[in-house]
Amino acid sequence: MYRFTAAGATHVGFVRDLNEDAYLIRDGLYLVADGMGGHDGGELASAAVVDTFANAWDNNTEPWELFTLQEWLTEANRNVYDIASGRAGTTLTMLTNVLHQNKEQLVVANVGDSRTYRYRANDEAFIQLTQDHSAVAEMVRLGQLSAKEARGHPARNVITRAVGSALRLLADVVLLDAEVGDRFLLCTDGLTGKVEDQEIGLILASALTVKDAADQLVELALETDGSDNVTVIVAEVLEH
Repeated sequence: MYRFTAAGATHVGFVRDLNEDAYLIRDGLYLVADGMGGHDGGELASAAVVDTFANAWDNNTEPWELFTLQEWLTEANRNVYDIASGRAGTTLTMLTNVLHQNKEQLVVANVGDSRTYRYRANDEAFIQLTQDHSAVAEMVRLGQLSAKEARGHPARNVITRAVGSALRLLADVVLLDAEVGDRFLLCTDGLTGKVEDQEIGLILASALTVKDAADQLVELALETDGSDNVTVIVAEVLEH
């Protein structure tokens, strides 16, 4: 199995009263969620996702199969839906180890516009591994907006998929391999909606430790704007 060192950081920002983001770090499981909903619905939704996966991981002694992950995604969706009958929801992006066809692999799952990136030092490549489920992301994919224009678009906060917004969940699940030294970034749009990818990649490349990287990314988001909750996890592959 892949082994990591990881660190997370979160900040409520300078405008909102509640931090509706949540994150989870376990040895081999990393998850970020950005809740949405009236009153404290978003906070409860993101917390429900974290609690679901924390309990699943902590009470499990065997490596997860891919279908096990999919079962827990379904369970998390049900738990969030039960909170507010579809009136609250949360994004989710996560990275974990699974067994698939008798092979150990990494898997990235996502719903909504929270993202997972990978920085690979060997070739200095910084890529986004997830696809946003949002109105502006669809417009960018259709060539109707640039990524820069999307950040200021009136529909930038319109999410087309969310955990708990409907009884059935449609999540993107991608299997991938990794190399020792790869750094993965999981983050909410409090970072990516304010900071250019190039700046994010430079920090992942230059930070001495994963904690330094996480702290610097949150600080940069706050310095650039600070109007939204911001949450990041940086996980680096130590061995395989």
